[in-house]
Amino acid sequence: MKILVFGSFNIDKVYSLPHLPERGETLYCGGYEIHVGGKGLNQALAFSKAGADVSVGGKIGKDGRFLTDYLQKCGIDIGDIDHTGEFTGHTIIETDPDGQNQMILFGGANREITPEYCDKLLSKYSDADLILTQYETSCVEYILERAHSMGIKTALNPSPYVDEIKNLELGKADILILNEFEGKSIAGGDTDEETAKALYDLGSKEIILTLGSRGAVYYNGSEYVKCPAFSVRAVDTTGAGDTFTGYCLYELLKGEKPLKAMMTGCAASALEVTKHGAAETIPDREAVEKFLKENE
Repeated sequence: MKILVFGSFNIDKVYSLPHLPERGETLYCGGYEIHVGGKGLNQALAFSKAGADVSVGGKIGKDGRFLTDYLQKCGIDIGDIDHTGEFTGHTIIETDPDGQNQMILFGGANREITPEYCDKLLSKYSDADLILTQYETSCVEYILERAHSMGIKTALNPSPYVDEIKNLELGKADILILNEFEGKSIAGGDTDEETAKALYDLGSKEIILTLGSRGAVYYNGSEYVKCPAFSVRAVDTTGAGDTFTGYCLYELLKGEKPLKAMMTGCAASALEVTKHGAAETIPDREAVEKFLKENE
């Protein structure tokens, strides 16, 4: 199985706060940590932890070499990452004791990706089983269009949400995987099922809508499947969606039914939120299988 995750690589700067700040409020920080991050990096790691052989594409600056060192240590092919960016993207993450967070995202090198780089990348992955991308980089629409024209299966996680996503031809992505806020912002809908069906009408063949503590739903035009979440005490929800994405998509690529794929994704994300951090807390396959067995 040949999987390419084309996406963002960020330096995560995490600040532990007594509560998330109000407008104009100054808070003392109880803790500060630096982590590897970015939706591309996180989702590639989740794919790898699920059991897939993964390659990554994207761009970093000179200050981000430790990100590629980490990916390589985890067994991910980093040979196609462009290292010519001025500054690596970074995220300021504020977390509270209940595990909720808010973020400030600086695009950096992620926003310097060019069509020429995308063409070079796609020439190597014309036989890929899947190309997954998100919305933290430049050239997302370009790589979806080119991959679609080449007949490569694509998945899009249109996150973080910005209004310009509404202008994307979402039908260029075979699989659309997103959270309920993103789904309702793009397509509306008063219920989960209405939102999933409205997203499907925009052209993607498969819709996976994540619902946080309520689980996830799947729709492919004829089959609507809902999967409940697992009950855990969350301490940090950063990276939960990326963990779900990697595990769930890998299960679908293996031929698993949507319910089984979503259950595996929900189990992985449930384990991930019980620890502080994002990329470093994505669970391995053995831990996910054990958790699923314990919660049958």
